[in-house]
Amino acid sequence: RRTCKQLFAMSKTATMASLGLVAYGSWKANQAFINAVQGPSVTAAGPALRGVARADGGEVNVVEQSSAVSVGLLGTTGVLAAAVMSQSKARRSRASARQAEAKSAAAKSAAAKPATPPPPPPFDPAKQMGVTDPLGFFDPLGFSKVGDEAGFRNLRSAEIKHGRVAMMAALGAVIQHFIQLPGFDSVPKGLGAVTTPPGTYGFVLLFLVSGFLELVLWKDDPKKEVGDYGNPLGLPGLSDDMRNRELNNGRMAMFAAMGIIAAELATGKDAVEQFS
Repeated sequence: RRTCKQLFAMSKTATMASLGLVAYGSWKANQAFINAVQGPSVTAAGPALRGVARADGGEVNVVEQSSAVSVGLLGTTGVLAAAVMSQSKARRSRASARQAEAKSAAAKSAAAKPATPPPPPPFDPAKQMGVTDPLGFFDPLGFSKVGDEAGFRNLRSAEIKHGRVAMMAALGAVIQHFIQLPGFDSVPKGLGAVTTPPGTYGFVLLFLVSGFLELVLWKDDPKKEVGDYGNPLGLPGLSDDMRNRELNNGRMAMFAAMGIIAAELATGKDAVEQFS
């Protein structure tokens, strides 16, 4: 911008100087022309080439005066041409300066603009928790899709909940063989407790409490990790290793609970009696 102002000032100065020279050359040419025209008229053409006789006996140098007029006109024309060339060069200089300034501003703008970060890679279920040896990522039916994080969260939430319930069910199937709550002494051990009062009342109460906890208190939060429903006991935070252990134990407990139920339906023996 400073360069453009300097060029404009120089161009203005050159223009003023050119106009002054034009005015001066025009004045000189006009004076020469007036002197040549206002002189005494020539009475007769003489043989001399340099001048002619005047009425008062003098001599008019017409050729020199005509030469002065021609020189004045040529000088005026040259000054005008120089002024036009100076103006053209100044315009080109200003245009070049503006282009350079625009390029510099564009380069600064491009440099100041932050680079757009690359898009994150698509969600990959094979890189989430629970992928451990020896099976690794085990999904033979293809429920988990690459890029479908919401669907994976729903499946993982169901897996964690079912795993936790299965761990308590498998453990309870073993404990109830040895310990029965007061008032439930007449209730058979095993699956018969569900269909025999007062065991039926306990089953209904357990079902209602579980539904309340899941639908009201333990709802999934997209801002939290899957399965994070609070920590009422204030236990230390779970590490990645402990989360993998929870998933694997929950998977094993689901198979254990189904095995206990299937074996009792087939043999009529509870979870402990099946070992005898």
